[in-house]
Amino acid sequence: MRSRNTTSVALLVAFVWTLGTVAHADTVTAVVDHVSANQVSMNLRTWCPLDIPSPGQPGYPPSGILTLGTQPTQFSVRRTGGSAVQLNGNIPNRFAAFCLEPLQQAAFTEKTYTLKGLSSASTDLPPGMGPQRAGMIQELFGRFYPDFTKSISENQAAALQIATWEILREKVDSNCTVQNLAYSDLDVHDGDIFFNFASNGVVDLAQSYLDALSGTGPKASGLAALTLDEADGEATQDLLVQLVPEPGTWLLLSLGLIGIGMRNKRKSGR
Repeated sequence: MRSRNTTSVALLVAFVWTLGTVAHADTVTAVVDHVSANQVSMNLRTWCPLDIPSPGQPGYPPSGILTLGTQPTQFSVRRTGGSAVQLNGNIPNRFAAFCLEPLQQAAFTEKTYTLKGLSSASTDLPPGMGPQRAGMIQELFGRFYPDFTKSISENQAAALQIATWEILREKVDSNCTVQNLAYSDLDVHDGDIFFNFASNGVVDLAQSYLDALSGTGPKASGLAALTLDEADGEATQDLLVQLVPEPGTWLLLSLGLIGIGMRNKRKSGR
């Protein structure tokens, strides 16, 4: 029985390894569709890496808070080239995406992105958001939007985007250093980043999503990032996407689960 057990475990390990590594070798050439969504005021106490004057310098925000108008939404992105990896979407000939860099411009012209693991994304915060924030985002989407092939309302999309930005920019200092983040730090009404002047209660909805996070909830599978190298004057916004598992990946999972099921059945029959 030990050999069968070992085989099943090995197949499952191979499945997990496949999911974890597929996002590191591919490119996607694509164009983000222009969006039409309600604006929200995004307020930041630290705005690295934007080139905005420091305290005491001309042009520094008098309140010490930088306020920007932004449109939190789900992107539809038209793919024009790249490698064979497939991405989930909910309208024909488009894949779905969310913004991972609220202080960078989305690329509404053709760009070639590098597909990376989620923890390496948000490249304006080198070396990326890190595993803690990636885990929070995986749980956020695991609880409230685990499948990008499904449609959601504009309010749900806006709330998910605001909650994602809160996770990414809370506890980031003026030197772009990503600090440890507690669940109690996630407050869309106050802190290093906060939001107001939104319609339809989307800020409060975002807070309800964040309040549900505990570190023990389900995590969305296949989340990855399309990244662009940072360049002055260029639109270089990183995007959150969801991979379509390849047929071979599902085969590995199925074989592993069948093997474990057979093992458990034999054990119960003893």
